[in-house]
Amino acid sequence: MVLAANRNEVTERGRRRVIGALLTGAALLALYWAGWLLDRTLLATDTRPAYYEYEAAFALADAWLAFCLVAAARALAGRRATALLWLLAAGGAGGFLLAMDVLYNLQHGVWFASQRGLAELLRNLATGAGTVGLFAWAWPRRSELLAGD
Repeated sequence: MVLAANRNEVTERGRRRVIGALLTGAALLALYWAGWLLDRTLLATDTRPAYYEYEAAFALADAWLAFCLVAAARALAGRRATALLWLLAAGGAGGFLLAMDVLYNLQHGVWFASQRGLAELLRNLATGAGTVGLFAWAWPRRSELLAGD
């Protein structure tokens, strides 16, 4: 019983790690969009107008995800009960965006068409790992997170 309680406990070290991961995710999203807006040829896996329209449609959703990540980091750092809300919102947003991206990439054979396609696959894998990681960390600690400070 003691081992299970210790595993679910929100430790200071674990809290700092998650805050770092959340802020890193938000920064990577910002860097991706800065790169896309400055020179999309650095990131684009296709040159069709439909592909550019598809990618451009992600801007607002990615901004929402970044907002959720930063809000979760702030709430977690402040030991506020809203941390669970923002962690779950970020996980949900990440999961939805991942599903949209993976389906498009599978339907259009993006991942193995070029080195940029492989980079897209790596971004998808990282998004998936981050999304699963958010849920896997937050949900078992929901009682402690909701208790706040």
